[in-house]
Amino acid sequence: MESCVSGQWDRVGPVEVDDIRRDLLRDFTDLPPQERSESQVENLQVYLRVRPLTAAESSAHTQDCVTLEGPDTAVLKAPRISQSNKQNDKPLPQTAQRFTFTQVFGPDSGQKTVFDGSVRSSVRDVLDGGNCLVFTYGVTNAGKTFTFLGPEHDSGLLPRSLAVIFNSIEGRLYGRCDLKPQRCRDFSRLTPDQLAAETSSKKNLLRLLKESDRSDRSDRSDRSDRSDRSDRSDRSDRSDRSDRSDRSATFSRSTFLDGSLGSDSSGVSEVDSFCLDVESNVRFSVWVSFCEIYNDNIHDLLEQVPSGHHKRTVLRLSQDVKGNSFIKDLRWVQVNSSEEAYRVMKIGKKNQSFSSTRLNHLSSRSHSIFSIRILRVDDVGVPRVLGISELVLCDLAGSERCSRTQNTGERLKEAGNINNSLLTLGKCLHAMRQNQNA
Repeated sequence: MESCVSGQWDRVGPVEVDDIRRDLLRDFTDLPPQERSESQVENLQVYLRVRPLTAAESSAHTQDCVTLEGPDTAVLKAPRISQSNKQNDKPLPQTAQRFTFTQVFGPDSGQKTVFDGSVRSSVRDVLDGGNCLVFTYGVTNAGKTFTFLGPEHDSGLLPRSLAVIFNSIEGRLYGRCDLKPQRCRDFSRLTPDQLAAETSSKKNLLRLLKESDRSDRSDRSDRSDRSDRSDRSDRSDRSDRSDRSDRSATFSRSTFLDGSLGSDSSGVSEVDSFCLDVESNVRFSVWVSFCEIYNDNIHDLLEQVPSGHHKRTVLRLSQDVKGNSFIKDLRWVQVNSSEEAYRVMKIGKKNQSFSSTRLNHLSSRSHSIFSIRILRVDDVGVPRVLGISELVLCDLAGSERCSRTQNTGERLKEAGNINNSLLTLGKCLHAMRQNQNA
């Protein structure tokens, strides 16, 4: 064997080549995920969060239905009291099914642990110029909205994403709203008149939250007075006290929708941010939108519906010249802090479609879509947009079995549309997975 150094060929000693036919593919396949090449990272990642059992589920002896094996595997077993076993004189042996995910979070995993292990890296990708879609998926009453939003004191994925974004671009915010996202990946320069109208519209939108807060506090005060009078008259009735205790235990796992909306805090106490490698003249402009898909219709949750009108405008899904889909006439609002974005999100959540069902006292009857677009702006001379990235977070409505929810009328129609849309989404995910494997 010969080697070339500085243009001169030198003969070297013999080289052992006994292992030249080793199967290197098997060696690299056996590496743990963190040591594999970046080219092997999957674009479609699926995380599983197992919520704690309720009191009713614990009393039904279902504790052994879900067990975790390692950081990415869940084992499911049908409960011994299931209907299939009841129909047999002799109990059937429990059959286990194993499912592998990107990562599995157990019942003891907190909101921060779930965020750090799933969405945090996606937020970094968006700040670096990429695009990402995150959605919660599961049956009704599985805890999707709790994970997505969380209560005021323990925020979920959306508030934490907003906090990390604004912590990371602190001191680099493009405060003017003269550059506005448009269509799918485009933007427009606003004229002075358009800029004034945009500023006025934003002030009116944020004013709605303050007015709503005053109304909510007044309503809660009235309900509290009525509740006190009712409690004094019913103290001797044990069953009523038991019912009130059960309701209190159920509501303790609810989201901020059951509590006060007066606070502007997102409940994120941890200071979390990324150190971005960008030029000193680069600034970031952050815009948000909020819509829902209800009974197969798209509604803008930031639309100000006049008093006395209950129907919202139905928006249309369109395509740009490149074939990219976008929601026509969807409202975008520039936000200058995570608190401001959180306030906009609260306004939209108050307008979303919720109803009480047998399984969930505050059930989402629509798919909500909160989008964050980040314009990277070169702020030298005439500002110019260097790129647009987007983080889309969806809180999907849960699939339902009408035999369990016992829904009728409008609730039954909503459930049918929810299940059909989730069935279509499942087919899309299957196609994406097949293409990814190929």
